[in-house]
Amino acid sequence: MDSFTDQDRKRKAEEEINNDIVSKKILLEENEKYGIKDEVLTKEEPVIEKEDKAEPKEESSVIKQNSPPPVDTLIPFDRLIVLHVEATCDENTTNPAAVQVTKENSEIIELSFVVLDAHNLKVLHKKQIYVKPERTTLTPFCTEVTGIQWSSLENAGTLKGAIDELDQYIQQNIEEEKKSFCFVTHGGWVLRIQLPRESRDKNIELPNYLAYCRMFDLKQEIQRWQVHHPEVSFRSTSLRDLCDLFKQERVRDQTVGLNACLTTINIIRYLTSFRHPDVFVHPIDTNADLRQFKKEESLVIHLAGLPYEVTQGELEAWFSSNGLRPTTMWMIQPGDHSKPSISGFVLFQTHMDAMRALSLNGRCLGDRPIEVCPSSSRVVDAAGNMLVSFPLQAKSRHLRPGDWNCSNCGFHNFASRRYCFKCNFENPSPSPQVGTYVPHSSPFTVGDWICANQSCSYHNYASRVQCKKCGAYKPGGNKIINTARNGQYTPHYGAPPPATGPPTSGPSGYGGYTGSRPHHHITFRPGDWYCPNPACGFQNFASRQSCFRCYTPNPNQPPQAPQHYWR
Repeated sequence: MDSFTDQDRKRKAEEEINNDIVSKKILLEENEKYGIKDEVLTKEEPVIEKEDKAEPKEESSVIKQNSPPPVDTLIPFDRLIVLHVEATCDENTTNPAAVQVTKENSEIIELSFVVLDAHNLKVLHKKQIYVKPERTTLTPFCTEVTGIQWSSLENAGTLKGAIDELDQYIQQNIEEEKKSFCFVTHGGWVLRIQLPRESRDKNIELPNYLAYCRMFDLKQEIQRWQVHHPEVSFRSTSLRDLCDLFKQERVRDQTVGLNACLTTINIIRYLTSFRHPDVFVHPIDTNADLRQFKKEESLVIHLAGLPYEVTQGELEAWFSSNGLRPTTMWMIQPGDHSKPSISGFVLFQTHMDAMRALSLNGRCLGDRPIEVCPSSSRVVDAAGNMLVSFPLQAKSRHLRPGDWNCSNCGFHNFASRRYCFKCNFENPSPSPQVGTYVPHSSPFTVGDWICANQSCSYHNYASRVQCKKCGAYKPGGNKIINTARNGQYTPHYGAPPPATGPPTSGPSGYGGYTGSRPHHHITFRPGDWYCPNPACGFQNFASRQSCFRCYTPNPNQPPQAPQHYWR
């Protein structure tokens, strides 16, 4: 796919931008006089009915132009593929421990896509595919949110079948015609978290253009558009609110997935009609990012979607439970405290560790799926004063029903945890539902396994070597799973190779944070010690001269010659 096949067209279009500036200013000042009704629909598009006869008056800052598809856009591709998925989900505010579907094991149940001619934004093809969930149930909450009934999924195909249908269309109608294309999604969750994570769990090999995609995120393009229109304020970037703001009508007569795709297209047409030189022009290219990451052997990864009050200790525990130990972590100082999540950078000792960390993409920290993607020291340097350290301790948190504070270390744990996430001390009064959940009864996929821990019995995917719920090892030993194909990086789930140097009592000498042990309370071995720091209390292996968590010296050992530990 060559994203620069239309350079001549782009240059000509950009030369016309200066001539458009004056008219745009007039349009913004007198938008009431220049409203345009969309009178032309292609045969493939549904007829859109108005939701309300009388539209309420909006603020003066809202643009009231209803633009038809532009004759020629600035989009540097031949085709756009607007993609939308729905996935299983669940919610239980009164008893979070009873939630049947988490964000880490949710499954796609509908995949819809609409193909556009990128030059004029006419619809060329549209397709909706239901997918039967294999390991989770369709909860009443999910049906309420998505409108999808079990009767629609009962005889549906698999996720692999849906991906194959999409791939077949792209191969026959885009690749064979040597057309360039780019995906469009409303948010990055679909292509950057859900699809890679679920495909990895189900051992599905994604086509390279999906595994390492080029995509426009509508929410990011909205931000770029707003730079040119600072007078426009957004209540949110939901499709409903965007349609209300831009006076675009929501498509409502198709399936839920196609409704979202076709409504997204209406917003794309509106945004591109202004012909801004940076809106729907510069896509996210994850393949180029990964190539550059490997080329410079970067040690830095970027994390997005982190809980707003995440602490340094929680991040260290999350990485070490997956056999990794970062050397430095920075948080991007949040400027908008109303946002529910934050992002940051993590530096590793070696490029191999940073590569392995990429395989954590889509895994949950608490109840949030985390996006893990390549980065570089140049990006960190550019962030400059925006970077601060993650807090050592969380501010006062409101306990949800079932949440508990560890009596051993004081760590705040979610209701679903039987053992403390920080020190593995057992919950003294677990909820009856904790550790007893049995997944949706459905046929096993080859390699799946049930946790041997009698208090857990969790249904785990074949790719996991430790139980997702309690951390117990998969029966048969701790094996490193290699699912790399066609040059993709290898997602390793086992512990890292032991470092050279004197042996320690744990595989990597990480003490209470080691990721190569089951998640049960650690039995003391001779010489093990608790950190005397009242704010820490971390359990350390005998080999450590200072606390792994806070570096307080071991009070039980006489001074020894300095030793150099891997940082």
